[in-house]
Parts: sequence; structure tokens; C-alpha cells
Amino acid sequence: MFVTGKYNTDAVALEQRIDSHDKFGSNDLNKWIFENLQLSKGLSILDLGCGTGKQSIPIAKTIGDKGIVHSIDLSKDALEILIKKAKLHQISNRIKALSCSHDDIGEALKDNQFDRVVSSYSIYYASNAENVISSIWNKLKVGGILFYCGPSSRNNLELKKFHYSILGKSEIPILGASTFMEGVGKDKTIEIFEEVDTTIFENVLRFDSAQELYNYWSSYNLYDKSIDSQFRIAADEYFKSNDIFETVKRVVGIRACKLTAV
Repeated sequence: MFVTGKYNTDAVALEQRIDSHDKFGSNDLNKWIFENLQLSKGLSILDLGCGTGKQSIPIAKTIGDKGIVHSIDLSKDALEILIKKAKLHQISNRIKALSCSHDDIGEALKDNQFDRVVSSYSIYYASNAENVISSIWNKLKVGGILFYCGPSSRNNLELKKFHYSILGKSEIPILGASTFMEGVGKDKTIEIFEEVDTTIFENVLRFDSAQELYNYWSSYNLYDKSIDSQFRIAADEYFKSNDIFETVKRVVGIRACKLTAV
């Protein structure tokens, strides 16, 4: 597994991060994802690591009544939120939610084939993510598309510098998710799929108060309880002389097409 930590999978923290991205960001992550997926009516979609439905809900709206989204996540709390959203938007018939680990999708979905597979900030949670990529290839129809994305090594660099300065550190560690996205995951995808492209997405987040900056940091896996009060103090000090704290979400996207059956 390339990623660990409560705030990667905690449903409440996930909703807080999504809200911050929507409220303070300048670009739309979903628009970028959906452009790479090339969605249309009637498609069968696998959303691997769907969380609370950030992609599943708008995908279900796009593919129409004849389409179906299999929304997979290990967190039952996240799936409960997703199901409530689906009912609210009257698209429950288009979404099949299943609590399942990434590593078990081959068995759990053994009778299913998909036109598209999407995994946003999730695929590297698997115990063996490289095997999961192979399982996805087997689950895709010929002509199908896999698109997965995750943080680059420079993701939230500005916030990381602020965080580690409080700890008295100048060197910023590279997280396992970035290593996967820019290294072994990308390499495995190129090995298996006939057509692979890498794209980059950037979303500038501009926080206008110490409280909003704290809210984002405390919902992010960077959060460190031992410096909670120090972070609040540092954020307050920063906003005494600055109106905006700016950090950039830097995302790597891997788009792969299955062109043959063997």
C-alpha cells in the first residue's frame, strides 16, 4: 500500500476537503476527469474508490437511465453518504454501491465488464496497486478507457512548506501516492495498456482567513495533532500581514485505452 492515514479515507474529512476545493479553488477537477473519460449515454462505469460520490453522482446524471455506475469504496460511511445523495438527485437506479477493497474487485465484480473505469485519488490505496491495474484491464471492454489521478510530488507544496516550517524542517518528504503516480503506477499502466497518456491538472486554492486555512489543513492527511495549536497561531500570524494564503493542488492524470482483447 502506498498511502496510509486516517484523513485519506475518513468520510467527514473527505467532505471537508471537497468543500474547500469547491469554495476556494479556481478550476474544476471533475471537468478535467470527465473530458478524459469521454462520457456518453448508456455507458457502464466503475468508480473505484468513489468516496462520497464526487464523481459517481455527476457521472450517473450524464450517462442516463440506460447507464450504470458501480461505485466501489471500502468505507461504508462514505457509501451511506453517496446513497443519500443518489436518492436526493433521483438517480438511485443508476448507481450500485458496494463496500469492497480495491484488491478484491476482480472477484467482487467477476460478472461485470465496463466501458470506463475512473479512480480519483484512490487507486494507490490497494495493497497491490499494480495488480489492481491488471484487474482493471481485464474488466474493461475493448475500446474502454481507464482514467486515474492522484497527487504529484509538488502537490500543495506551499501548504507543505508552511506545515514543515512549524516543525522546524526545510526538507519536504515525497509521499507514496506521488511515487506511485509518477513512477511504478505509470510504468505498470504503460506495460499493460496499448495507449497511455499523462496529463496534469492544477487548481489554485486561495484561503482568505486563518480559520479556513486551518479547516483545510485539519482535514488533510498532512494534519498533525501535536502541532494543532502551533498551526493556529502561525495561521493567525500569517493573516495579520497577508489577505490570502495560496496553495496549488497539482494532480497527475493517467489515461489508458484498451485496444485489443489480448
